[in-house]
Amino acid sequence: MESILIQAIVSGILLGLIYGLIGMGMNIIYGVMRVVNFAHGEFMMLAAYICYWLNRQYATNPLHSLIIIVPLFFGLGFLVYYLFVPRLLNSEDPEMASFLVFFGISLVLSSLILIIWGADPRGIPFPFKRVSVSIGEFFFPLGRLIAGGFCGIVILLLILLLFKTYLGKAIRAIIQNREAVSILGIDTHLLSAFSFGIGLLLVGLAGGLVILSFPAITPMMGSSYTLVAFVVVILGGLGTPLGALLGGFIFGLAENIGAVFMPTSLSPVIAFVLLITMILIRPQGILGEG
Repeated sequence: MESILIQAIVSGILLGLIYGLIGMGMNIIYGVMRVVNFAHGEFMMLAAYICYWLNRQYATNPLHSLIIIVPLFFGLGFLVYYLFVPRLLNSEDPEMASFLVFFGISLVLSSLILIIWGADPRGIPFPFKRVSVSIGEFFFPLGRLIAGGFCGIVILLLILLLFKTYLGKAIRAIIQNREAVSILGIDTHLLSAFSFGIGLLLVGLAGGLVILSFPAITPMMGSSYTLVAFVVVILGGLGTPLGALLGGFIFGLAENIGAVFMPTSLSPVIAFVLLITMILIRPQGILGEG
């Protein structure tokens, strides 16, 4: 039991890195614009299907596909921002309006994927010779190790961007006070578009890594990952990107450790109990202000 528990903890940390990457993208978008991206999981699903299509057409593995995914989803973030967000920010209730608009976008993306690729689960051949790595008496899935390590590198680069560059400091400033940033003469629309691009870039990366970590993708998976993103963001704190990373670790560990003591289908119950407890005790999240 002890070895199983240790493997569950390591697996939970690796999964938490993926969840944290998804949540950080959503948190940057919400923090900068107060926009609720209800299609977050569907954008991730779209990235996973693009990786699947590239594998079938050109035999690329998911890590190679990220070379295309990164600029594609960064540009998609700019496009989505300028098509929808400025109008949403001028509405009477931007959060509710964005919730409804992006819920509609999520339905459109799910329907398009269903039409193009059908309802059957899709997957790619595992691109590496070894399926797992043994460390002593422990065995860990190689795909999840690679995905977790890649997520860790991306998260580190994101932290450096946010805390060590002028652009990152501007993003953190606009999260704290949008009006003050505009008074300083910074183009808030361009900064917001850049932030939306970063948000979709992160979730696009997560989509490519998910197809490496899990055996199959389906047109229905988007909504479940949107729910994961909401849980992670609320646990860590709305508008705090680093809080999403902490929330990802909590969710990943709760899900994997729970699977040791209860049926796999019930393991997410622990995470949602944590979520409800957090909302009741500290609704702003662990790292949230207020």
